[in-house]
Amino acid sequence: MEIRVGASATRRTAGRIDRAAVDEMLRLEQVFSTYRADSELERWKRGEVPVPGEDLRSVLALALDWQERSRGVFNTSSGTLTALWRLAEARGRPPSHLETTAAAAAVRDPQYRVEDGVPFIVGDPSGINLNAFVKGWIADRALTAASLSAPGEDIVVNAGGDLCHRGASAIEVGIENPLRPYDNEPPGSRVRVANGGLATSGLARRGFRIAGRWYPHIIDPRTAASVDTIASISVIAADAATADVVATFAGILPPEEATDRCTALGLACLVIDPNGRHWSNRAWAHLEV
Repeated sequence: MEIRVGASATRRTAGRIDRAAVDEMLRLEQVFSTYRADSELERWKRGEVPVPGEDLRSVLALALDWQERSRGVFNTSSGTLTALWRLAEARGRPPSHLETTAAAAAVRDPQYRVEDGVPFIVGDPSGINLNAFVKGWIADRALTAASLSAPGEDIVVNAGGDLCHRGASAIEVGIENPLRPYDNEPPGSRVRVANGGLATSGLARRGFRIAGRWYPHIIDPRTAASVDTIASISVIAADAATADVVATFAGILPPEEATDRCTALGLACLVIDPNGRHWSNRAWAHLEV
């Protein structure tokens, strides 16, 4: 995680901002981590937490809402699909059509429901994974904690590509060229972000190598197939959580459909396809430097 503060902040103020943001992120890691058996999310999935705390309840409800709004392109059980492809990588052959069909059917319906604000497990919870939404959500919460510690300061929180900003002065952000993801490579685009969030999803750094072939980590939950219709998508929204989840599911769609979906949601977006062509909407053009 990277935290940046405006030039006017004193060293003492910057330290206070940093501590507030880091403390909040560490607290929320204990709630949402899928890598810690003792996180609240993992304990809830095992049935050890009948009524989750406010943070987990909120994110579970929001994620379920996005699964419905995206018409199933965002899926709260993405962990099931990732596990299928990791197994395929380990055994050295891609999933069969029968396996992908079965996996897609298994996650088609949500494995939990929310009643009166309380989530209840109704299926197999093992694959429930909120990372595609919660990383941006945590960045937003860290930014809020930092801002409360030093009201009026310009602050940027960057959590592994999910970025959010608060302050009087807009910031400029470079969008990595996904076809040349090198540190010394100039950005593929530059854009202004002001009191909002930006998230980028793409093929450059993660995936599965199976029998000498590279399969992107982006998996369409409707088919359980790895997809490569885009090289990257960047989305700007009012908060990083929204940018994160929309970049996740829009990144599964063909470029034109992805930009249309973002436009319908009132969000700015830039899609770079595997041939290097840029697809963007008017909202992005308005913010591009």
